Amino acid sequence: MENLPKLKEFTPPEGYFESLPEEILRKANRKDSHSYLKYAAAAILLLALGLWQLGEFANPPEQLSLEEEALLYIESNQWTAEDVLSLSENPNDILDSIIEEEFGQTEPLWTEEDNWF
Repeated sequence: MENLPKLKEFTPPEGYFESLPEEILRKANRKDSHSYLKYAAAAILLLALGLWQLGEFANPPEQLSLEEEALLYIESNQWTAEDVLSLSENPNDILDSIIEEEFGQTEPLWTEEDNWF
């Protein structure tokens, strides 16, 4: 311990402890001059959000036709081909039109007179 350097004795400035309570009270009672800025920023943010939402509702999305909407459901894998066929009154007509589009065949492969049974 003898090898440690000796520290100078600390002495506070004159009158420091006498004026300390008044200094603390003065800083505590001081109003923050920028407190209104927080409320103004929040109001501007809410106003901007409201105007953005108003713009979203002012331009509603275009209405899709029933066929386009069904295609979107099918492409998003929410509906299967069986679901679409079950909604139809005559699913055979739909299947016939799909076969006609895919294979280009409009005439039947055989007629009733060609049946051998």
